[in-house]
Amino acid sequence: MPSPATSPVTNPTGLPWTAPQVPVDTEIEALAADWVRAYDQVEHLMRARDWLVHLDPAATVEMRLAAMTHDIERMFPGGPRLDHATTEWDDPFYLYPHSLRSAEAVGVWLGGLGRAASGVRLSEVRRLIGLHEVGGLQGADAVQAGDSLSFLETLAGLTRDWVLSGACPRDKAIAKLRYMAERVHLPQATELAAPLLEWAIDQLPAQGAGSEGSRR
Repeated sequence: MPSPATSPVTNPTGLPWTAPQVPVDTEIEALAADWVRAYDQVEHLMRARDWLVHLDPAATVEMRLAAMTHDIERMFPGGPRLDHATTEWDDPFYLYPHSLRSAEAVGVWLGGLGRAASGVRLSEVRRLIGLHEVGGLQGADAVQAGDSLSFLETLAGLTRDWVLSGACPRDKAIAKLRYMAERVHLPQATELAAPLLEWAIDQLPAQGAGSEGSRR
């Protein structure tokens, strides 16, 4: 079993107004941290959990698990794809298949753990992951906010790379960052998103080249 003392990443930006790292101190979360470790955006997942707990210190284990696994379908081939240059960032025909595929993957993983997952409401984890792009009731807004704040903090570099590679123009990348900041429902998360959004936009280059589509 992985060590429960720490998550596999630290604050990647070191910005003074970001959420502190939250220790991974339950067996089921340590198992989840080990499972997602191979994912190339594991920083984003673990920081989403940190932001969630920063927003809601009483976040349930189901909320924390949802935050740290919400994008995991992208670790497996065959998932939905989005054309960064032409598709709207809130396109439901991408967001919902992505969310539900992640929920299904996590459900299968949790279901295979046996007694280690006996204290976790699997259906609740799946519900929260299924809603992580849009928010909802009973903790779903907080999970979505954690995802949004973590995206701005940890994936500004990815958004910059879209522009540099020509995957989308700079104005479309800015629209993605603004969408992630403005979609949150929690007032305290909206306030926290403002400096992150400004910082993330500053990371974008003036222009890129070419054009191609990909995932995310």
